[in-house]
Amino acid sequence: MNLLHTQDIHPCVASASELRSDAGQRDVVTRGIATLGELGVVPAVEYLKSNGVRPKVIERVLLEPERRRTLA
Repeated sequence: MNLLHTQDIHPCVASASELRSDAGQRDVVTRGIATLGELGVVPAVEYLKSNGVRPKVIERVLLEPERRRTLA
């Protein structure tokens, strides 16, 4: 498992408890963000919820784009 470390996250993006530890979850969130751009908020939220993304994460990635992690 490849953990994302604090130095890999934009400052003020996420607390230590929000560090991504699951590549599958990363892919789901990335697709959820793409869904937001393609279809809007409701389909993006439903997609993320149906894939087990926590409500706090959904809120952060969809409503606070400045707090999203940058893709390497």
